[in-house]
Amino acid sequence: MSTTEILNAEEIQFKIQRLAWELYDRHSHAKTLHVVGIKDNGYWLADQLVTRLREISDIDVTLHAMVMDKDNPVLDEIQIDIPENAELALVDDVLNSGRTLLWAVIKLMSFRPRVLSTTVLVDRSHKRYPVKADVKGLSLSTTLQETVQLNVVGGKAVNVYLV
Repeated sequence: MSTTEILNAEEIQFKIQRLAWELYDRHSHAKTLHVVGIKDNGYWLADQLVTRLREISDIDVTLHAMVMDKDNPVLDEIQIDIPENAELALVDDVLNSGRTLLWAVIKLMSFRPRVLSTTVLVDRSHKRYPVKADVKGLSLSTTLQETVQLNVVGGKAVNVYLV
């Protein structure tokens, strides 16, 4: 099985910086922004974005982790403290079929957000569910058999690769 590097560590950092500016532009009127990262790499990306947002803006940014069973998300109850009518930014590393992002959006809607945006580092073009990324680092067309993965080692992004 061959792997192809899509983004190296430096390119990932450039994408993250651009994503942070796009999030700032999209939420620039907010006093408080709740950034919710989907467990593992989505949370890692959210943490990176929050760090940069705090550097470039005066928005009060809070970071939340959304832990969910991606195989059976119906059973999960999210343990996040977000007030009603808040401004939310949902973050994941790769948008594959759209299933995980859609379940996360459904769960976040229980907070009755005033605004909810979605951000991903890589957006594949094989969505089976009606969800999209509002902010994306890279759009990539792949085959259904291929997978895209963000490789994070020791808290640092190494690369994004296609298998």
